[in-house]
Parts: sequence; structure tokens; C-alpha cells
Amino acid sequence: MGSHETPPYSGPNTPESNTSGPEEVAVGITTPTSFTATSPQPVSKVRGSSFLIPENLTQAVVERTPQLKRLQRDLLILTSFNDNSTLHWRPFWFKQDPFNKKSWTLHNPPAVVTEKVPNTNYAAKEYYTRRMRRAGDRNPLYIKDWGQWRRYCDMYGVPYDFLCKEQIGLMRLGLSRNVEGEITSPPSYPLYPEPQPLGCGRYILDPETYSTHLPRKFHSVNHDAEELANVEAVIVHSDGALKVERRENMFMHDSQWTHYDGYGEYRDDEHYVMDDRAPKQQGRSRRWSYLPWTNEQDESCRLLVKLKVNLKRKFTNDSGIEDSGGGGTEGTEQGKSRRVHRRVGD
Repeated sequence: MGSHETPPYSGPNTPESNTSGPEEVAVGITTPTSFTATSPQPVSKVRGSSFLIPENLTQAVVERTPQLKRLQRDLLILTSFNDNSTLHWRPFWFKQDPFNKKSWTLHNPPAVVTEKVPNTNYAAKEYYTRRMRRAGDRNPLYIKDWGQWRRYCDMYGVPYDFLCKEQIGLMRLGLSRNVEGEITSPPSYPLYPEPQPLGCGRYILDPETYSTHLPRKFHSVNHDAEELANVEAVIVHSDGALKVERRENMFMHDSQWTHYDGYGEYRDDEHYVMDDRAPKQQGRSRRWSYLPWTNEQDESCRLLVKLKVNLKRKFTNDSGIEDSGGGGTEGTEQGKSRRVHRRVGD
């Protein structure tokens, strides 16, 4: 896999290439010995680690540890996008207020390189990953030294140890691989839509994505009913949950999804006049991930299966009485059928 470059960030807060700290030091654990960066002090001394990641970690241990599993998923989601990508969603371990009131730009620390994941299907979605910088790699394209990295973290509320060596190792344990151990492209279906930051609004998902992107349970949403009162929509809530709700209700609630003001900021919709011909919805242009963005989104996308259990037959079998078919229990509770629900994966 080769490293991938994109056009330079064009925002007003692009780190200047000549930004430097007061001294040049060799960065410690998060940086290979072949890379020397400029920083007032090693990042590890600026702030404690966000998570304690054990040494010699295996994927089996990750699967048994909910906190590590959630952290790994967050890292897999974020690193699946290219460097310099704009996002709205923030992991819970990022700083929230006031940074959650605007979008943020994904960047690598200077010791990390972006790679494009190989994909034999050229029509499929492109995915990326990250690895630690090695001798011979190109110089960093955006964040060039540790002084710029600290400025970037302060600007967007990103932890200083984001994408450190330990987090990169944890993330790479969860990458899709073939039988030879080579990294392969993750599934391109189903896909999961990016939520707003927690507590920062919800939005309508464009019906054109229901059958092309979402899990099966959302393929039968009644989004084109003749009567407006019966029209349904998939709503993406800020905790990530996808819920099927009456579409018209979204235009009569003061916490409906917000607009953007052109600078990445959100503004309220309290003065919005209800007009079903002008829906505020997001579709293919939204960020999509091959993994659920949150545990709540994962739970809401699981398929609900209804199992019909014949209690009459169960009662007969349990009691050892032969069912003659005379219908003697049709009117009893044992002869009635009830529905039992369970959740299964897609």
C-alpha cells in the first residue's frame, strides 16, 4: 500500500509550515527513532494517556474488553477516512463543549502516515488506514511538527495522544485481513450514517439511501405514502440511533436538525417555517462508515425477529399428554399463541 496525499487544507486555520517550538527534541514512544520532530516537550509529558492500552495486546483480549472494543471501533471509523477529511461526529473521549458546536478536520500527528486500503472493486467506496512513520516515507503534508500538532489539538479539542503508537497498534488489530494476513477492504454494505455530535441535533436521512446503504430492517420504511400524515422517515439521532418516525413530526419540533452557516458552525432552526416541500435531510454526501458509529446505532440497526411459539404444543409436550387434536385447550392460555421477540444481527 502506498501513502496517499490530498490537496492542502484550505481552511482559515491551516497550520503554517514555519511554526516551530523553542527546541528540537527526539520524540519518545509515539514516534519511531528515525523521526525527529520539533516540539516544546514530548507529547507524553503534556497530558496523560486517554486510555491505558495493555502491552502485547491480542484481538481476543479486545473482544472481551468493552472499553478497548469501543476505542478500537472509534479508531477504525476515524482512520477509514482520508487525512484532511471534515467530520461532525466526535468520540466520547474527545473534548465536547464548545468544540462540538462546529465541524472539525481529521489530521495525523507527524509520526503517522495515511495509507489507502487495497480494493479490487473500483466502484466500491474507498477506505484508508494509518501506520507509524518509517524511514524513507515522504515528509508530513499537513501537520509537520509537534508544535503544530499541539496547536491543532487545542483548536479542535482533540486529545494530544490521538493516533499515538499504542492506538495505532490497537486499531490495526481490527483491520480486515485475508488468510495470508494482508489488509483487505472492509465490507461496502451495509453502511452507517454519521451522527451529529452528542446533544447537537438530529436529521432526516434521505430515502434514496434506505435500500442502498442501510441494513435490511430499514428497506420497508413507508417513505412514499400518499397521505403526508403516514409518511415515515429514518431519523439519525445525535446518539447515533436510527429510528423510524413520522416525517412530519420533524418539522414541528424545536430541536430539529440545524443548518450550517458556511463556516462550519451550527445555527438553530427555531424560526423555521414548516414546509414539507423543503425537507432538511442528508444523504449520500454525509460521511458513511462500514461500522456503527456508536453502540446505540449498532443496537438500533439489529433486526427484530418475531418468533411464534405455540404454547399448546409446548404444554402438551412438557406434560407428556398426547395431543389428540380434539381442541380441548383452544380456549385456555396454554392453547393460545403469543409472540416472542429477540434481537439478532443482520
